[in-house]
Amino acid sequence: MDAGVLDGVGVGTGAICRDETGTALWGVAINRALTWEPAIAEAVAILDGVQEAARRGHRDVVVESDCLQIIEDLQKMRHGRSILSAILDDILDCSSSFDSLRWSHTSRTNNCVAHALAHFNPSYVGRTVWDGDLPPIVNNAVIFDISLLN
Repeated sequence: MDAGVLDGVGVGTGAICRDETGTALWGVAINRALTWEPAIAEAVAILDGVQEAARRGHRDVVVESDCLQIIEDLQKMRHGRSILSAILDDILDCSSSFDSLRWSHTSRTNNCVAHALAHFNPSYVGRTVWDGDLPPIVNNAVIFDISLLN
């Protein structure tokens, strides 16, 4: 999952679901005409991803993000009284529907697919979901990402 600033529009979030071989199963991009501080945007991206995974009935999930702060907060199940804490609580509530879940910090390079989704179609505000066949620019990121594994 990843978030990005969409110049003149707001914030985009992206999530990609892949199987154990790296094959893309689905992707989601949500663009909002809102501005948030980076940590909140990254947390919302994770919330968008876990909600989509739960909607689709996934049971065993690995959540990857390049935002170390949010991953550490989720691993430690930190609670507080801020907007960020409320989003983290929503993520943890949603993630309780999975049989297993692992939080994983990854590098920005390894998060290029979610990054591409977060910046997809920046002039459009709304939600776009793909099953299997991702748009070419995002599919190119998948191919690049899989090449890093070899």
